[in-house]
Parts: sequence; C-alpha cells; structure tokens
Amino acid sequence: RQRYKEEFGAELRRYRELRAQLDALQERLAQLAQQLEQLPEDSARYQLCPECPQMSPKHPQIPSQSPEYQDKKRESKTLRNKLFHIKRMVSDYDKL
Repeated sequence: RQRYKEEFGAELRRYRELRAQLDALQERLAQLAQQLEQLPEDSARYQLCPECPQMSPKHPQIPSQSPEYQDKKRESKTLRNKLFHIKRMVSDYDKL
C-alpha cells in the first residue's frame, strides 16, 4: 500500500505539472483567438498579428497541433489513467 501511495504521489505531481502547462497554453490560445476575432479580416494586423502569429492565416501552425503539445497531452492522459488505476488498486486493497 505504501509503495502505491508513493508512486501515486510522484505521478500526481507530474500530472499536475503537465495539466498546468496544457491549461496555460489553452488559456493563451483562447486569448489570442479573442484578439484575432476583434480585428477586421482585411487589416494588416489580422494578416500578421504579432501577438498571435501561430493563429494568423500566414502562420497556420497552432501550438496545440505541435508534436510537443501532443506528447504532453498523451502523457497527461496516460498518467491520469495510471492514477485512476492506482487509486482503484488501493481501494480494493483497503476492502480486504
């Protein structure tokens, strides 16, 4: 039980770090999308928005599509599943 508890604590810290990074990126993307929506489509700033180059039509690479982001998202999902599994194992152990 103690080993599971220690592993759970370590994995939970990593999961929280990843979620914080992913959440910060999602928040930033939402802010940039809102800024971009407020610009006229024919404006030069819309075409080359300095605050949001990854969202400009001339710069289609959105961070959430980057390999690094996808790796973090995948790791986050894996850790979440692992944490649920560990929690279930401890719960089952406690029922004995």
